[in-house]
Amino acid sequence: MDKHAVRRTLDQLAAFLELKGESAFRVRAVQHAARSELLATGRSSALDELREQLPPGLAEMLRIPGLGAAKVRQIHDSLAIESLADLEAAAGDGRLAALPRFGAKTAENIRRGIASLRRASGLRLFHHAWDESEAVRRALAGLEDGRALRVEIAGAVRRRCEVIGALELVAVHAGPAARETLVRRLGQAPGVTEITRREGTVTLRFASGTLVDVLLTTPDRFGLDWIRATGSPAHLAGLESRARAMGVSWSAPFPDEPSLYRALGLAWVPPELREGNGELEAAARGDGGLPRLVEQSDLRGLLHCHSNYSDGTVTIADWAAACHAAGYEWVGITDHSKSAPYGGGLGAEDVARQHLEIDVVNARVSGLRVLKGVEADILADGTLDYGPDVLDRFDFVIGSIHSRFGMSEAEMTRRVLTAMDDPHLAILGHPTGRLLLQREPYAIDLEQVLATAAARGIAIEVNADPHRLDLDWRMVRRARELGVTFSIGADAHSTGGMTNVAVGLGIARKGWLEPDRVLNTRDAEAFLAFARARLVAAG
Repeated sequence: MDKHAVRRTLDQLAAFLELKGESAFRVRAVQHAARSELLATGRSSALDELREQLPPGLAEMLRIPGLGAAKVRQIHDSLAIESLADLEAAAGDGRLAALPRFGAKTAENIRRGIASLRRASGLRLFHHAWDESEAVRRALAGLEDGRALRVEIAGAVRRRCEVIGALELVAVHAGPAARETLVRRLGQAPGVTEITRREGTVTLRFASGTLVDVLLTTPDRFGLDWIRATGSPAHLAGLESRARAMGVSWSAPFPDEPSLYRALGLAWVPPELREGNGELEAAARGDGGLPRLVEQSDLRGLLHCHSNYSDGTVTIADWAAACHAAGYEWVGITDHSKSAPYGGGLGAEDVARQHLEIDVVNARVSGLRVLKGVEADILADGTLDYGPDVLDRFDFVIGSIHSRFGMSEAEMTRRVLTAMDDPHLAILGHPTGRLLLQREPYAIDLEQVLATAAARGIAIEVNADPHRLDLDWRMVRRARELGVTFSIGADAHSTGGMTNVAVGLGIARKGWLEPDRVLNTRDAEAFLAFARARLVAAG
């Protein structure tokens, strides 16, 4: 690591420590220790652990030009804002301007800084890209006299990729005259500062910094063009090769997607699978070729959520009410264990109080069951945080790594396999520790871990926090082949975090998961039977 990279890392470390409220003396001491580690290994374990302890959205805010750690901390403490989207909304509705030492000018500078960040960074996380795409789609579809018959999201966003570059839409018009009217109105759409036209596509630049490519098409070509604007290059190449072999012309009318796939002798391929990874071969086999992918309506339980007993912001009763309103049958509360002081981890006495509160809520609420879970730290030696006497009191245990990310592959693999020896472990949480665009996965022999999980009946989590999306969808597919069972974990710290599930569901679908491979689709008793099976077998 060169000296400039070392300096950038140390500056980021200082900013994270300031966000936590550490003293200047503490900041200097940690930087000094980190410098030696950076020069020796190219990685800072202190920075890795700080990334685990702080809401990931705060790290994104630090990238906004002119917004330092002190102001980010003030915004977070005063307004409980933890995402760029919420920060942008607060900059526009007056909440930022009302903060002490902010004012309208500072709020406007922050709004412009967010726009500058969007222009400068070529990649964005899925949830940001989806929100931006959907906002633009609604705006364009609602244009008065815009002559847009239909506007749909396409590209990598529609394929539910975890990290997004370009934003792409498809807009349908009635013909040449309507197309010209549509192009003119697109250029006049709210927030559009520039429009560029080329070969049936227009690119819109918004004042927010967002760039969106809009493919213009007609009703008779909509199916073909939506497929072309959605599929990966490999998927499209496979379709084109099949079309040539079968003599199917692209100039034929394809008003919807199924009509094109039918013409090629294929079942309709869900957008999430259009990656060129065997989906066309499966689609050619007809019934039983492509999986029936898990859907939101299949989910009966919400897993991996934190209450105010650790680092969550809501009560057990709040979780019960929110999950019942969302149509879930059960919810598994999983606060952090005792060795997670950054997350207000549960001491043994806290466990008793929490379980009593869960019993009270279960007695009062009908139609929903609250389960007693825990997200136990997997310690450096592979043991689970808490001994058997405490772990026995939980309905299920998620085991996760939150520290010591710099271990070698052999050490980390041994650490996780040791944890998997404990029959209390039902689910391995966020298995690679990655934070998208912030922290690389830790070194681990994932093939060995997945094979062990399949053999021992331990579920692997698809962590739905949009900053994690861990397990990666490519490895979800591999784990599926090995026979692994999965959970979709919201990793939610407020009831608003329940929306994470939809993002995680996209990753599960990209990994070809069917409903019966996902624990959340089971009723409470079936889920608990899975969680207890290894304990029962162990006697």
